[in-house]
Amino acid sequence: MFLSPIRFLILLLLLNFVVSGQVLRKIKERVRELQLQKAKQSLLTSTVSGKQPVEHVKEGKIKQPLDHFNRQVIKTFPQRFFVNDAYWQRPHGPVFLFIGGEGPIFEFDVLAGHHVEMAVEYGALLLALEHRFYGNSINPDSLETENLNFK
Repeated sequence: MFLSPIRFLILLLLLNFVVSGQVLRKIKERVRELQLQKAKQSLLTSTVSGKQPVEHVKEGKIKQPLDHFNRQVIKTFPQRFFVNDAYWQRPHGPVFLFIGGEGPIFEFDVLAGHHVEMAVEYGALLLALEHRFYGNSINPDSLETENLNFK
């Protein structure tokens, strides 16, 4: 039993799509590893040189409306954030907001990375906000399917 040329072409295209996705995922993981290594090295260097940015990191939570588009829903959820004011040129320095992606945030997110290097250069306050439904920013009703419709 032979495949028709069209079916064979479709099969090849699907295979190529799957392989390409795997390659891109591996590249993304490797880039993230390299970024983390560089960030850890930067943090170590600043600690050894006498700067203690870790002392300037504070964790907090803010009550956010569960549904921002329906005023009849009055429930809230605690959204976690980290603040680092080690480099901030008070009171007029800029604020850099780091929005967490698909995962929890950590103190490390306001201690190292390209955005931290820019904060040093521009005298900025660093703020990392955890994406809802990740880490400690999960609504009290849990991650049941019917609770994932809130925006």
